[in-house]
Amino acid sequence: MIIIQTTIGSEEDAQELTKYLISKQLIACGTFHKVKSIYKWDKKIQQDFEYEISLYSKESLHEQLIETIKEQHTYELPKITTLKPTYTLPEYEKWVNNETI
Repeated sequence: MIIIQTTIGSEEDAQELTKYLISKQLIACGTFHKVKSIYKWDKKIQQDFEYEISLYSKESLHEQLIETIKEQHTYELPKITTLKPTYTLPEYEKWVNNETI
């Protein structure tokens, strides 16, 4: 199992991206929460609220999922990172595998 994380600008955008990925069976589940981000963009320090999304899928969908996120994302340069859990409850991992293509 993998967890891909990204940030996006609004709760509505977070919901839309998550629902889209579920409808395409690329993820079994997505969770998101509001975060405050400070970063440098266009040579200026920026400070914004964003939504960080965690997307739960199987490893075999990694490349397809990354490409789909890039295509659907609202940001010019989205943060996309992949985490590999050191442990996942086997029953949960089975559920993730069953809910994805």
